Amino acid sequence: MVSLQTTMVNIEHPPEPVVKTSVSAALGGLCIIGGVLLLALVNWASRGEKDGKPDVFGKRVTIQEVAERYKAVWTPGHFWPRDAYTHTKKRNENYSLYKWVWIFLTAWLFCSGVFLVFAGVISTIEVFREDKHLRAGAYVGIALCLCSLWPIFFRVGSTSEREAEELVQQAKENAQADPSHTAFRIGSRSKTKEAFLWLSFGLLFAASGFSIAATSVLRAWTLPGPQYGTLFWLAPGYGLFTGWIVFATALNCNIAISYNSYPAGTLPWPETRTEYTHRDSLWPPFVAIVLLSVSIGALDPAVPIPALIALFFFTPRHMSHLVACGLCLVGIAVSGWLVWSERE
Repeated sequence: MVSLQTTMVNIEHPPEPVVKTSVSAALGGLCIIGGVLLLALVNWASRGEKDGKPDVFGKRVTIQEVAERYKAVWTPGHFWPRDAYTHTKKRNENYSLYKWVWIFLTAWLFCSGVFLVFAGVISTIEVFREDKHLRAGAYVGIALCLCSLWPIFFRVGSTSEREAEELVQQAKENAQADPSHTAFRIGSRSKTKEAFLWLSFGLLFAASGFSIAATSVLRAWTLPGPQYGTLFWLAPGYGLFTGWIVFATALNCNIAISYNSYPAGTLPWPETRTEYTHRDSLWPPFVAIVLLSVSIGALDPAVPIPALIALFFFTPRHMSHLVACGLCLVGIAVSGWLVWSERE
């Protein structure tokens, strides 16, 4: 029977407290597992219309439909687009990037949580910084819970294209029956939608804060000794999650700003386009500077990787995008060197 009581042991490692078993580490793992399961459940429940029926929350519109209407040239979309027009052209199908990123991150974090539980109860796995494991796991769990609320709030006030067409047709019929009836306009501004777009940004902003706190508190890349499980699961898991959430927060902020300026969308119905979607933007370098700072401050080379992949492979080769990619590479290189120096 494995004892859950923490026991100090003498080993040949740098002078950091180490324990054989740790309730704190196991609880941190359970926090992550709980957050992942909640996020997966809510994502399934908020998938939009399926087989002509609304989802569990009574919504027909999908996240992709809302985001597609307000995307900018730096919004990740097509793989290796040849120009800005191809990239910003309206698309009805979901982009595979977002789906696979979330599947990868949630699967990785789930495995990280399972590893922490095993590390906490199996005496042969050394546990350093046990209290920080609990704090970091709790922060990641809270960030995942906030992310699970995001698809619910993000779609409030939005309608699917089918719903919009039905509303337009109904407005026309009402106008014929009663000329004084106000027609429905697709591009009309909704205070409710605007408020919830900003509220969804606030959720991701808070989630990014908790994820940054998690990777900063633990600094998993610098854990002493042959911590192969930690280096394989927790170090890249926390960093990649943090980097993606920060990048997603910036995307959500851009969507809220775009709605405020262009309520009908930067890609209005049916296929017309505006110059806004083709403008170069300072957003990518700004986000890259934030990620670079977090990466160096938290000693986590994995933080800039999601933005680097998204901007380099899934957006046009604009100068600002290439500059942002360069800044991400600098962040990876500098933080990697600092980690190496710390471990040496």
